[in-house]
Amino acid sequence: MRRPTHCRISDIHLVGLLLLVWTALPVRAQTTPDSETCKGSTVDLQGADFAQKSRAFLSELQNAVKAEDKAKIAAMISYPLLVIRGDRKTHVKTKAEFLNQYAVIFDAHVRQAIAQQSSNCLFGNYQGAMIGNGEVWFREQQNGTMKIVTVNSTAGSR
Repeated sequence: MRRPTHCRISDIHLVGLLLLVWTALPVRAQTTPDSETCKGSTVDLQGADFAQKSRAFLSELQNAVKAEDKAKIAAMISYPLLVIRGDRKTHVKTKAEFLNQYAVIFDAHVRQAIAQQSSNCLFGNYQGAMIGNGEVWFREQQNGTMKIVTVNSTAGSR
């Protein structure tokens, strides 16, 4: 005689907990090597022109950050720049103000997110392109150039 197979309550709770955790994970840009397959939305889904401009902008930003070219980075920003640190949101209105606050805005966490971002897996949606876990957002401006619109130094650190 064969015994019926039953799920234990703890098994059901475990599966439910795993599903809850999986669905609660934030959308993230991917820092996988370019040879790996990306998961989720990438800039490619926003069109070839947007994807090309986004990847070129990322490369330019990565080079500027690596070279510590603060003036170049300041020129890559759409002012006022939204800066988020935890629950606090502020707006940096000018290049001079950005340059005075550079070390706080582009802290080690933000610079690392930029450096590690894979151009192949750059996240994109109707709001623009996202670096890391949301540390930097940039989008196309009316004149066709890409500019940084938001820096969130606490993204991904929660």
